[in-house]
Amino acid sequence: MFKVFSKCTLAALVVTSSCVSAEQTRKLDSSIWQLQWSDEFTYADSELDKNWISQNGPTENPWVLSSRWRDNAQVKDGVLHLIAKKESRGGQEWTTGNVWSKRSFHYGYFEARFKYAGAYGTNNSFWFWPKQGVKGDLKACEIDVNEGHFPNIINTNVHNWTDTYTLPNGRVAHSDKQLHHTLIGKPDHTLVFKKPIKSKKIRLTSNNPASIHISEFRVFPPSASYPNAFDVEQVNSANNLAQVDNVTIKTNGLFNKLMSEESFAIDGNPQTRWVSKKHGEKFLQLSWDEPQEIGAVQFINGWLQEHGVDKGAYRNLISDYSIEYHDGNNWQKITSYNAADVADFSKDFHTYGIEWDKDYFNFYFDGELYYTMRNDVCFSETTMLFSLAILKAAIAGPVSDDIDGTSMAIDWVRYYTRKENSEH
Repeated sequence: MFKVFSKCTLAALVVTSSCVSAEQTRKLDSSIWQLQWSDEFTYADSELDKNWISQNGPTENPWVLSSRWRDNAQVKDGVLHLIAKKESRGGQEWTTGNVWSKRSFHYGYFEARFKYAGAYGTNNSFWFWPKQGVKGDLKACEIDVNEGHFPNIINTNVHNWTDTYTLPNGRVAHSDKQLHHTLIGKPDHTLVFKKPIKSKKIRLTSNNPASIHISEFRVFPPSASYPNAFDVEQVNSANNLAQVDNVTIKTNGLFNKLMSEESFAIDGNPQTRWVSKKHGEKFLQLSWDEPQEIGAVQFINGWLQEHGVDKGAYRNLISDYSIEYHDGNNWQKITSYNAADVADFSKDFHTYGIEWDKDYFNFYFDGELYYTMRNDVCFSETTMLFSLAILKAAIAGPVSDDIDGTSMAIDWVRYYTRKENSEH
């Protein structure tokens, strides 16, 4: 039916033409699944309201900066555009669009083909929420197939909004299972400087929308060659200035939901990692008592999935960074990286799918399975939503005028159910 992500599609899709795209190879097994409902958006804009309801007014969610209006949901040339505009309306400084289905859905396979809005700060969502309410003792469940963040971050989540609890600080919380997925890219970066620099301070900075995970950050003096990031023997034989006695480390802080320490980034153990605070600019800075001659920086980021269908894949790969050194007066940039140069989900359409039944959720990217989790809470019928939001606190990256005029573009959405005699 579907394919599990191979090493080719995870790591090499963007660097070699020998890998055939999943969009070309994917085939839905018609002996198991039958199409029940779809919207291809091949009609006039005025007909959108036959299948969908649009928000018209301010957004109550305190993390969302945009009010949402029917004007911002436009069908054109077979595509539904949810448009972001910098305009004051409804008491908020931005406007965007969102729609939810008039009909309800239950178990099956759901898939939508869309592009992200091409700017940081945007939340491009394909999700489910029971706007019609739930019956009896069933839970109010939110299923996020993807809350996508530019340029290529996929966010999955399942919320139980019924069973809330109060934290010691008085904040009311609920159960959720949020994960940030970066399926294209690599965890190791070795940055060899064109000319060695001499400095007491060097740092990595990033506007990554989520926490950054650094398992090892290494600094090397000039050399004819540098170690493979994952070759223990090579690394141990190299002179790593991040592990000398007089080095000090400073960061923007720690993510409080994971076991983490700043020192884990330079402890020589790839099994531990520093996990930054989730919001705002992230940085990791090393300082020495005396200037050091530096020829290269190397780091390993993200976290390694050790179980399930995605065993061996890395999660939470960094979206952007700069490497800088201090010249005694100011910070000077040596090099920078932008994951949009590797994979930009606002430039090309991709499909995001979920297979949902009473036992499991299976998440798919371009028709290939990349993540599975148990279903412990979502058993009621629900409505389908597409929404574009602008998020505060750099949750999806910094908010800037680059957002103005961008859109989440949905090509189609389809819903399949299993045939009665198919294996489950």
